Amino acid sequence: MSESIPTNPQLAALLLAGGQSSRMGEDKAQILWDGKPLLQRVCEVACHCAPLVYYITPWPERYESMLNPEHLSGRTVQALPETEHQRGPLGAVWEGLSQIEAEWVLLLACDLPLLDPAIVQQWASQLPHLPPESLALVPQQGTLWHPMCGFYRRSALEPLQQFLDQGGRSFQRWLPQIGTTPLEVGTAEFRMLRNFNTPGDLHAPRPE
Repeated sequence: MSESIPTNPQLAALLLAGGQSSRMGEDKAQILWDGKPLLQRVCEVACHCAPLVYYITPWPERYESMLNPEHLSGRTVQALPETEHQRGPLGAVWEGLSQIEAEWVLLLACDLPLLDPAIVQQWASQLPHLPPESLALVPQQGTLWHPMCGFYRRSALEPLQQFLDQGGRSFQRWLPQIGTTPLEVGTAEFRMLRNFNTPGDLHAPRPE
């Protein structure tokens, strides 16, 4: 039986699966976590939160089998080509926003297996109440943004293009320029935003 599909038409989800995983030594998206590839696990969260789900990567054929509908309760996700890989994650966001029609895009990195869909959905419920000048809704802890689990308005496309054209590559520099609304990060949110960059991260004690 397929799960119910979220009905918020203004929201789509975009998963990033184009990293080199150089510190991990192998493709993070394919690493198993509790028996499932990391990318598939994050995609399941995306399917809980958005009616349309995409993943962007230079290697779509690499992930087709793990993201087919039989592994996602009947949900279909669409691959988007990442053609300017050298521009890093911000470049991938630009390519994604330019191809997705939804007003808001939930951006998720592939190495966040502890995501809590209930928390992400609660964050998404704030989107209709944001002023038009706020182009992103992103967790912030102190002065540090957590951009790989955040919401980006499609109208951020033009300022992002300008930032990239000027040689910008840092989310931390770009987000304050676009009127980003911060999401408060409490203990539960901090735990779920833990990502995995090295083999040691995979074997670290899990949060209680």
